[in-house]
Amino acid sequence: MLKKILISCSLFVFSHLCMANVSVDINQKNFNFNSQPRLSEVISNVAHEADWYWPAAKLYKLDTQDAPHLRDEIVTKLKLLQLSLSEERSIKISDLIEQINSWQLADRILIRLDYDLVQTNAQFDPLFDTGSYRLDLLERPRLINFFGLIEQASSAKLNTNQCIADYIHEQFSVLLNKDYIYVVQPNGHTFKAGIAYWNASCVEIMPGSQIYIPLDESQFSAENRELNKKIVKLALNRILQ
Repeated sequence: MLKKILISCSLFVFSHLCMANVSVDINQKNFNFNSQPRLSEVISNVAHEADWYWPAAKLYKLDTQDAPHLRDEIVTKLKLLQLSLSEERSIKISDLIEQINSWQLADRILIRLDYDLVQTNAQFDPLFDTGSYRLDLLERPRLINFFGLIEQASSAKLNTNQCIADYIHEQFSVLLNKDYIYVVQPNGHTFKAGIAYWNASCVEIMPGSQIYIPLDESQFSAENRELNKKIVKLALNRILQ
């Protein structure tokens, strides 16, 4: 029945009956539903088109603006922070602001996306509310994305079975923050990891992760700690092509 509705809507786009309550863009293909579909119903349209890497699948709400508002708040605070920094560190903050301003953002819905799971467990198969959405499905990513207190954002090929501290020091010979980084995994999990000789642990990197080289968080930098958390939260809403 759903297939017939979609075909009918494509032929009669101005029909009142085809005014969809839910619109979902999946990998640049648009699907409209005139009732609230379940997650399994939405994914079923493309589930078998490729060997999707489900931990990297991401769902966004397109008709809300929380992430852009958070970016504005972060940029304002970073500009204020620059006023108290040395010239070298101020330049790095300018680079970070430029990186953040270049991001394509949408409000991410942090939900577990796994086609096998949603088909078998109703707890993970919710209904969509009325609105517009974007669902990005990827095959297994091969790159790690870096941003933060570095000259410019970059990416590098993932080396499997390599500790995160060794990986960071291979990529960057000079770091303003040599003690720790934040990891933003594609499945929505974030954590802080030590990279110095005294606090490093062998943490492997999930394919498609973002690595944030953060602001210093000394005992006198509580504001920086909160700002780092906001930047990590913003990175969760970043659309990576």
